[in-house]
Amino acid sequence: MGVQQSTTLNTDSVGKATSGHYGDLGDATNDWFNYIRAKNGGIVALGSTTDAAAIAGANGSLIAVLKGIRDIIKAEDVPAANADYGIPVLAVRNDTLATQTTATGDYGYQAIGQAGEIFTTPTPPLGTSQAAAVALSEAATTALATNLVVKASAGTLYNIRGINNNAATRYIQIYNTTTLPADGAVPAEVFQVAATSPFSFNFSDYGRRFGTGIVIGISTTLATKTIGAADMWVNASYK
Repeated sequence: MGVQQSTTLNTDSVGKATSGHYGDLGDATNDWFNYIRAKNGGIVALGSTTDAAAIAGANGSLIAVLKGIRDIIKAEDVPAANADYGIPVLAVRNDTLATQTTATGDYGYQAIGQAGEIFTTPTPPLGTSQAAAVALSEAATTALATNLVVKASAGTLYNIRGINNNAATRYIQIYNTTTLPADGAVPAEVFQVAATSPFSFNFSDYGRRFGTGIVIGISTTLATKTIGAADMWVNASYK
């Protein structure tokens, strides 16, 4: 047979019924306390609004636990403080960099490598643009040459490299055209190459955009095109 439960209601200072309790519960202070019923009719305090926030691994009242949860939520522009609470962020190992979401705007997981390293992708500064894909195409001369048509349409040039086989200084000129222009043409970019020397020029992760085409010419003059002899080997990476 079960134990008879009390049906007496607590009352406040003016005699109104309340489900709380007012008084000294052993902490030498008088305050209001709320309760929930536990197994076998035991009474468990929900806690006082003055309870300190419970931290990970520590016991605390329900109010203390709720305060602990509250403290891990940060408002925008609030400076970090010593001993702030937080939640460790789990990431997903993604060796093949496979797609983890189905559409733009989906929530997703941070990808990491075998050692826990975080994968990142360079992004252009504000106000600039970057080619959509990372994989680059290659164009190269097949023998010593005077020029190289890298792309006969608009594109982005990422780097050029090669060797000057001439015993004199030469100028690598890049034109925003689809074919090699006539002598006297003004290049979009110019690089000086020392005699009988290798060269390499890089346009960074974002590349150099050409709106019409990408053509490389070998010139004996700097400011305008004066075609040189076929004594350059050139390779270019573009998109």
